[in-house]
Amino acid sequence: MRSGVFFVLGLTYLLLALTGKLILPELLGPLNLPALAYALMFMMVVYVGYSMELSDKRRTYLYLIAGLTVVGIAAGPIGALVGIAIVLGGELSPMLDERARGNLYVLGILAMVVLPLTAAYRGVIPIIRPETRYSELKDLYQASAAIAALLVAYRPSLPIFLLGEGMALTSTFRTNVLLVFLAYLLRGGKRELKRALYIGTPLVLLGFLARFYVTKSVYPVWHLDFIRSILYRAGFSYRVYERLFSLGFPFGGHALILNPTGRELVASLFGRSANYTYTLFGQPAYDLGLLGLFEGLFLGIALRDADRSPTLGALAVAFLIVALETGIDPLNFGVLMGAAYFGVRRYGNGAEG
Repeated sequence: MRSGVFFVLGLTYLLLALTGKLILPELLGPLNLPALAYALMFMMVVYVGYSMELSDKRRTYLYLIAGLTVVGIAAGPIGALVGIAIVLGGELSPMLDERARGNLYVLGILAMVVLPLTAAYRGVIPIIRPETRYSELKDLYQASAAIAALLVAYRPSLPIFLLGEGMALTSTFRTNVLLVFLAYLLRGGKRELKRALYIGTPLVLLGFLARFYVTKSVYPVWHLDFIRSILYRAGFSYRVYERLFSLGFPFGGHALILNPTGRELVASLFGRSANYTYTLFGQPAYDLGLLGLFEGLFLGIALRDADRSPTLGALAVAFLIVALETGIDPLNFGVLMGAAYFGVRRYGNGAEG
């Protein structure tokens, strides 16, 4: 079910982006057919990778090396140390008793709340002060959303989900709202499905409305209505991907995935000093060109390995779904590699009970 949601939403996102380009050609430009073919092939090879059943567990070392290398280069020594600490913590966590795990869970809740409150204390409250959405302290809200996703993926809890979504809504970042919602939805299974849909869906809609409100507040000349704004957003990120495709195909030769300010780099290609998202296909096409399809195969294999565990699978799929629009970056790549690593290390070819 979890992986199925990813593939369905992947095709849905492409449909939204293409609809945006068709409806708003004056803003999003003409359709690039070779880029569309590459995007469809990329989703296909991710599916092929997910369908492969591999018995050689030595691929765990590949996940470990790839994840730590990308995170270490992009985030520097501190990022590498954090990555190593997470791996060591994950290896040692099975030795902890239930009380110790409970204490760590409580610490996670505190971190989820304290981080955005720290930003709010410094005056960064995007839902009230839209101009602060672009402050560097916005990263505290994003970190809170990632922790919330981890918490509800580990132990589905309606109060924690609502608390995490409250913080995410305050940030006005749709990706934060979606990440927490998807982790809860994918981890809860049939038991939590109705609550996730009935309560979570309106919260996601609120997240999109909050983003629309911020856009109208920051850009008074914005003339698109709510629905066309959604289509424009999907189409704009896809247009950025088309640009990266044209620069990277067929041989690539770039290193976007290793850049700690990748979205700023992408914006600079358009002569802007902003943060541009570039879709799931943008980084492979720009960095590797045609060979980026092999990255898609690798991501599919890793997704299958992460999906051996409901907890790890929910986390990996949630981050990868968000990456459909935002693009592969060191964070979501590192999460997927870590989830795949522990998926094989702990559960082999079986599944978590």
